Amino acid sequence: MLNASAESGSASMPKPRRRPVVVIIAALLMVPSIVIWLIAGVAFFLAMLRTEGDGLGKFLVVGIGAGVLAIALLVVLLASMGIFMAWTGDNAAGLAVPAGFTFGLFVVVIVTLLAQGKLSYHPTMVTPLVVGGLAGVSLILIKSPPARAWFASRASG
Repeated sequence: MLNASAESGSASMPKPRRRPVVVIIAALLMVPSIVIWLIAGVAFFLAMLRTEGDGLGKFLVVGIGAGVLAIALLVVLLASMGIFMAWTGDNAAGLAVPAGFTFGLFVVVIVTLLAQGKLSYHPTMVTPLVVGGLAGVSLILIKSPPARAWFASRASG
């Protein structure tokens, strides 16, 4: 009798679903993107800071560097928050937005280089290609049916 009441009590409470593997992989694939955005933003700003010149030209160049750094830091912030949101099951869009932005830039650069006929291998191109590809895979995974079903079940429950 005691066993039957315990079973009926546990049947009324829904069992929490585990986080799908695709969500875990999508979140982990965005970590290199965060690191590269941070490094690239700081490196670009430092390069602009070290340019020659003085007066208004120097001010404008440093301003452009600061703007690029601000965009890079914004993407880092959005991707970090997106990973947290995806990990907790709050929202898939939090991770899809920075992944889509990173992948979109990757596609635009590749198409532009192909259109200009300037696509050739340089060792410095490996990192952006890999990070853009990882962001694309992360975007596909976060929009996959198992991930969408998990996020929907988290939102309704």
